[in-house]
Amino acid sequence: MLNRSRQLLPLTQKSVPLWSRSAFGKRTLSSENSKKMELPEGILIGFGNPLLDITTVIEDNMLLENYGLEENAAIIAEEKHESLFEELDNMDNAQYSAGGACQNSMRVFQWIVQTPYRCAFFGAVGKDKFAERIAKRAKADGVETHYQVKEEMPTGTCAVIVSGQNRSLVANLGAAALFTEDWMDEEENCCVVDRASYFYITGFFLAVSPDTVFRMAKLCSETSRTLILNLSAVFVLQMQKEQLDGIMPYVDIIISNKEEVLAFSDTHLWNTKDIFAIGKQMQSLPKENGRPRIVMITDAFCPVLCFQENDKILEYPVPKVDKHKIVDTNGCGDAFVGGFLSQLVQKMPLDYCIRTGIFASRQIIGVLGVTVEKLPKFNEKCI
Repeated sequence: MLNRSRQLLPLTQKSVPLWSRSAFGKRTLSSENSKKMELPEGILIGFGNPLLDITTVIEDNMLLENYGLEENAAIIAEEKHESLFEELDNMDNAQYSAGGACQNSMRVFQWIVQTPYRCAFFGAVGKDKFAERIAKRAKADGVETHYQVKEEMPTGTCAVIVSGQNRSLVANLGAAALFTEDWMDEEENCCVVDRASYFYITGFFLAVSPDTVFRMAKLCSETSRTLILNLSAVFVLQMQKEQLDGIMPYVDIIISNKEEVLAFSDTHLWNTKDIFAIGKQMQSLPKENGRPRIVMITDAFCPVLCFQENDKILEYPVPKVDKHKIVDTNGCGDAFVGGFLSQLVQKMPLDYCIRTGIFASRQIIGVLGVTVEKLPKFNEKCI
């Protein structure tokens, strides 16, 4: 029977719970007494689908109506949306950022750690003006990019149309869908992989290049490095079950939201919608390297749940956000990951990692797009 005893940790708390180890490192001191490590270059690698986010704010719904879009939806571009991206590109108020879920997380990570090129990012782009623009934006935000160039397809783009507190997303993966494992055999890329200690992979990327993901997963397990997987979307769980099950024994940390873990339960025929039961069962799935797995389940309103070994469950409440301060909800989940990883790689206690993730998501919600250059310099006293 599942032990439901758990600890509720307020975000104002500055002490750490009894469990005070970093995720898979040596015992650390409390966040107030520990001196953070100096991060080596490229300590973290992210694998994802790079998309140039083109964000615009509209006053009426004419643009949405012209392309048959809902006010608050996320879809894959169809033939009727071909001209949408050029139309947004020609708008005076268009804003650009190096997007895609993983790349967003890497940029937030860099905003917090403040020293450039502590993380590297892999994905595929085309050979066009959008590729040049996305590379320029990522570099400006301190992310070291290693794009595989696929000339046969344009760079992936995502139209982000904001109307009031609603936002409509239209994604065109383009070249991002063509990433191949052989890119990791390049000498420069091998060097990047050799120096990294943490590997973050999205479910979106698993759907694109499962061979690359499996290769990195085995490497992490065999060399005692840390693999973090974000389940990303319900469709990933439904369409990539075999690939997901193949890498799960190597995953050290799973990040997901409630809808995704419910889908995981459905695809594995666990016959339960009890979030606590699902989280515990995911945490106890077979593990190749014997290290305990951590499972985190996020939610916009309910506490972040963290499942650890020995039936230990921690809850981290999410403070309410004043609706008048909400500018754009796009990228909040990506920001949580970036904040979490920024402390994980510094071997900070788990509660500090999660509180930093929540803080980062609350900052991003107050700006248009994932525009980290508009955020104030990160201050640890805010955590």
